[in-house]
Amino acid sequence: MGFDLFMLAIAVITAGLLTWFIIRFFFGERKASESTVANGSQSANITVHGGYSPDIVQLRAGIPTELVFDRQETGECTSHVVFADLGLDAALPGNAKTTVKLPPLPAGDYPFACGMNMVHGLLRVTGESSASTPKAEETRTGGVAANPADALENERLDAEERRAEIKSTARLTLIAAIFTIPVFIVAMLSMHNGSMLPEWMTNPWLQAILITPVMFYCGNPIHRVGWAAMRHHSPDMNSLVALGTGAAYVYSLVTCIASSLMPTGSRDPYFESVGVVITLVLVGRLLEAKAREGTGKAVQSLIKLAPRTARRITQDDLHAGEAHWKLLSTGTDVAVDQLSTGDLLVIHPGERIPADGVVVAGSAQVDESMITGESKPVAKQVDATVTGATMTMKGSFVMRATQIGADSVLSQIITLVSRAQATKAPVQKLADRIARIFVPAVMIIAIWTFVVWTVVGPQPRLAHALVAAVSVLIIACPCALGLATPLSVTVATGLGATNGVLVTSAQALEDARRIRTVVFDKTGTITRGITDAGSSLDKASYTNDTIKDGSKEAVTALRNAGIRTVMLSGDKAEVAERIASEVGIDTVIAQVRPDGKADWIAKLQAERDQTGHHDELIAMVGDGINDAPALARADIGFAIGTGTDVAMQSADVTLMSGDLRGVLRTINLSNATMRNIKENLAWAFGYNVIGIPLAAGVLYPFTGWLLSPMIAGLAMALSSVCLVLNANRLHHANIREDAVGAPAAARSGQSSSSNTGIATNSSNRTGRVNVIIDEHTTIVGAGTGLANNAAANNVSASTSNTATIDVESASGITSQAPHATASGSMPAHHTSNEDGTAVNNNHNNKENTMEMHHMHMDKPVEGETATDPVCGMTVAINADAITREYEGKTYYFCGEHCATNFSKAPQVFLS
Repeated sequence: MGFDLFMLAIAVITAGLLTWFIIRFFFGERKASESTVANGSQSANITVHGGYSPDIVQLRAGIPTELVFDRQETGECTSHVVFADLGLDAALPGNAKTTVKLPPLPAGDYPFACGMNMVHGLLRVTGESSASTPKAEETRTGGVAANPADALENERLDAEERRAEIKSTARLTLIAAIFTIPVFIVAMLSMHNGSMLPEWMTNPWLQAILITPVMFYCGNPIHRVGWAAMRHHSPDMNSLVALGTGAAYVYSLVTCIASSLMPTGSRDPYFESVGVVITLVLVGRLLEAKAREGTGKAVQSLIKLAPRTARRITQDDLHAGEAHWKLLSTGTDVAVDQLSTGDLLVIHPGERIPADGVVVAGSAQVDESMITGESKPVAKQVDATVTGATMTMKGSFVMRATQIGADSVLSQIITLVSRAQATKAPVQKLADRIARIFVPAVMIIAIWTFVVWTVVGPQPRLAHALVAAVSVLIIACPCALGLATPLSVTVATGLGATNGVLVTSAQALEDARRIRTVVFDKTGTITRGITDAGSSLDKASYTNDTIKDGSKEAVTALRNAGIRTVMLSGDKAEVAERIASEVGIDTVIAQVRPDGKADWIAKLQAERDQTGHHDELIAMVGDGINDAPALARADIGFAIGTGTDVAMQSADVTLMSGDLRGVLRTINLSNATMRNIKENLAWAFGYNVIGIPLAAGVLYPFTGWLLSPMIAGLAMALSSVCLVLNANRLHHANIREDAVGAPAAARSGQSSSSNTGIATNSSNRTGRVNVIIDEHTTIVGAGTGLANNAAANNVSASTSNTATIDVESASGITSQAPHATASGSMPAHHTSNEDGTAVNNNHNNKENTMEMHHMHMDKPVEGETATDPVCGMTVAINADAITREYEGKTYYFCGEHCATNFSKAPQVFLS
């Protein structure tokens, strides 16, 4: 008994010291490597070999940065470096140096990781930022744009490296199987009836000779990366496999060399387990690499659509008439990358259009489904725009190239999708935190598992302890946790792109499923935007404007799902009500000034917040320049792809075809993606939570069953493969259905918003349209959720009196009393003269607030007010105000959302 107590004490002390060492080694404070500053920029070299060295780089704020990644390995894990907060994904070719350029960054921490989210590093930016340096929020929401050419090159490099990895892994797997299978068969037969085998076949030295090449040659990619990752304080799955197989190999080798020193019953080698585990891990890698080819196939298919050559003609060819330029012999074939803006190109039936441009002669039917997701051919006449990579179905035409190469729509789509895939969904944060401590935790569990089995386990204790500890190391799969979200986001963004829905971030992809109110601009969004005869540029009229195809169907499906629909219109009440009634809109806000749309978005958000539904109701769909502030203000902004670039820059989602049913597709895509992510996370957490205790032997006291390292290796090898296969199921998701998910309250016909003038019961239609007239009156401090919410944030809201009109029942107008300020007078507003100086205005000009989008303050004065240039709301100037600097001037914002969108394109909101 004394011996047992002594052994227990020794084992516990040893395990305790090893536990302390692991915690100190992996979680102790590490020194950051400082960048080198020269000629107005800073640089740092990072070696990529089983991790990042250094993995913490200290940079200076406000200075452009060049990071040189020296990747000294191959394989898919570290083939990319992703700066999720910056929306940047850069390919790192194997055994080569790659320079990644970053803009001046404000002080803060910026994590980066490998493409599989397993190897992590950190940029630590310190110091004071200059006035021109963007704020942290700007850089963390897509402030760094990927170059379209880089996105194309990344896809090419990915494909090449994946093919090389598949070829190399297949060769190593075959060699490992050839050497392992004889050892495995002998081991299994020996367990069944060892006497039937000749002695030379069961000789442990023969097993050692066969398995050693498997261990050191076939397993070299695993061990090299695994041990390097350990040295870099960022252990991964390879580290666990290297530890497990290394321990089993050393133990087996000792039994060959000095078996007499081993306890009785613990003299059998485990060479077959070493060979089988390495072989199975290689098989898992091979299957995963093949399966991961499918996750990016949407973007790859878009790239392959781009034609390589174009038929260029001259002006003389064009003027010679159709009979000449339609001839197949007319013109010269040139490479697409040699085209210039203004070139004349002839397109024949069945050919793909080589660049974006305008039709100058002829006509054709064009299939634009690869851009818009709509399979119906579109007629193209003279002056019509055409998009590169779309297919000519019928007819021939001559086009003038207007956008080529990186400026083309196709390249921009690929850029947006690549940028979205580089971002990180909020749901991944928990998995990331667990993944960073996962491997050290597994190592600690393996140590204590070994101790417990050595001290209190049955004989042969040492053999049982080794089997249990090695099984714990091998069965754990941190890759499953890291891959759970990125795989689904990659597939989902590609699926959206092929269906005409461009989602710019994983955040928007996750949030879209919570949309409970959709606000539509009328002209050009719900209607075609066709002006009446006699309309002028300064006084456009849309009385006879017609409704776009798909608008009615989209609104009906949204309402059936319990989603409230609101339409903003600058038309008179009777015109706006007629359109809303035809489409099926719940509420219409008429006579809205072009710069007042953002105020109504703010009012809806305030109502939502008053009722406590902070996680729901507010999306905006628009197409014009005057919609940009509202798109930026909304929780999720939808831009019509047929509209302006300004609107698309301010939006979270772009609907390429302009069909409002794209809103439904986005919601369906979000629901399908989040279901898939939750399935992946459930599998990843469940697999590890169940598998590790089983490998440790928790069932042994009850069943006498102990997990074999070979079974553990098989389970680990298949775990990541299952996640990849599950993510690929998203390719078959039907996001074109006319039905979306909705909360129980909405399905039961109850609106989840307060009834303060806008909210309606969207599921119980009576044929009436709730009409509100925007009278452009300022309200401050009391009366509605908007005013209360604004007061809490030092904001004075600009909105309107509202009048509810029951047009169809002709029951008259019920007006709500004007909202007064707390002091009984209108607030003092602050505008600026042409020279930028501030001027106080204490008069009650009801349009004053709406006209101050260019407000800036050179010398802010406490207690005065400014106007948010994004949403038009009045903002109190004080020490807590949210500000941004642009061209040496300070601008004030009601919240971070508006400030961030301003930073993306300040010239848009100041023009």
